[in-house]
Amino acid sequence: MTNLSTIIILLVCLGLGYVVEPMFVSGVKQKPAKQKVETRKEVRANTSKPDDSITAPTSKIQVDLSKITKEDYPEKVALKVPFTISDSESGVTVQLKAGSMVKPLSLAGTDLIIQPALMPIKSRINVDKTNFKELAVPKMLERMQKTTAGNDSQPAPPTPPEPVLSEPEPIPTPTPEPAPPTKIDEATIVAILKKDVEAGKVTEFKANQVTVWKAGEDTEFDGKTYQTGLVTFKAETILGVQEHEAIALIESNKVYKWMWAKTKLEMR
Repeated sequence: MTNLSTIIILLVCLGLGYVVEPMFVSGVKQKPAKQKVETRKEVRANTSKPDDSITAPTSKIQVDLSKITKEDYPEKVALKVPFTISDSESGVTVQLKAGSMVKPLSLAGTDLIIQPALMPIKSRINVDKTNFKELAVPKMLERMQKTTAGNDSQPAPPTPPEPVLSEPEPIPTPTPEPAPPTKIDEATIVAILKKDVEAGKVTEFKANQVTVWKAGEDTEFDGKTYQTGLVTFKAETILGVQEHEAIALIESNKVYKWMWAKTKLEMR
């Protein structure tokens, strides 16, 4: 059976009006010769006759092909003579008539690598059998003239300025370390404690249970030193009314955390 790529190539060829030779693929019966002749007649009938201006013999243009670059390439070139392209992978042979348009890919000496439109097949043809030179040489000359004109118009390089002795860079002034936060007095600490308890920030006791409000000693917690406030409050327990102590860590003039004074466990 023919593979999918072969079928696609055949369809593209017929759609573009190319003449396609029959394939010799294992398992496929070759069409009779009569059918082959009829197919060729039908394809050729659908193909417009090339212009005489394209197929007429022209004199060879003498040019150094190595001077032609990719930017000088035309998008398509026309064949001056009939040309046959064979694809070894699919077994398809495509006959291109004089005047057929193909895409120029690259130059290989005096040969031009070409590719038919919409077909993944490449072939090599003598460059003089196409109108490649007629289309590419004017672009090449125009490009070379622009390059020459640009070089002529370039001004002379400026005279380099006299070297200037640079002054030594000033030594940057070290950034002073931030001053430690100013400590707040005991009255302010007591006010902060009362405000926090009255706002309900701690649920273990209420303001009316507190018997002592005072400032405590600085305490280190999680690698940071805090000012503290101490609260003594009474609470009803299974053993009766007992006194408990709570400690508040103060940061930026507000309570950061409430803890039990003895266990240092956080209060709810």
